[in-house]
Amino acid sequence: MFDKNVKKVIVEYFQIIFIFLIVFAIIYFFVGQLFEVVGDSMIPNFRDKEQLIAEKISININNTERGDVIIFKNINENNRLLIKRIIGLPGENIKIQDGKVYINGVELSENYLEEGTVTEGKRILEEGPEYKIPNDSYVVMGDNREQSNDSREWGYVKKENIVGRVVLVYYPLQNFRFVK
Repeated sequence: MFDKNVKKVIVEYFQIIFIFLIVFAIIYFFVGQLFEVVGDSMIPNFRDKEQLIAEKISININNTERGDVIIFKNINENNRLLIKRIIGLPGENIKIQDGKVYINGVELSENYLEEGTVTEGKRILEEGPEYKIPNDSYVVMGDNREQSNDSREWGYVKKENIVGRVVLVYYPLQNFRFVK
């Protein structure tokens, strides 16, 4: 009698673990992904070692918007996951001039940057020329422009390489917040 009860408890225990693992896998692969910020490229809005959740569903349903903070695979760094902000959308023209970003000839208002932030051109997106963003790609930049290795240095991010949109900072607890 005792052996049957022990076996029943063990079987139920493993069933619960199995169900948990299946649910976790579905959420991880199709709904959201955990991510840790590495470095200072997104200061002041995201700090080194903060833990985030990026949701994957809306990326596939509708297009991302300018200002969204995304996690993506950087093909220039062996598909390393990076966090940056979307600045330029597919088909737009982008220009960096006099420390500012222009989209289709209009200066981009970037209220998420610290006052006095200057955006300089780099190796790929240089200061001065206007660039046409390919129809399947985005321009991304870090919020800490001086410390950010981004589209200005290595080019566009294809839509297929976007993993998710950041929706929540959950650790450290004192930094817990939803991301708009």
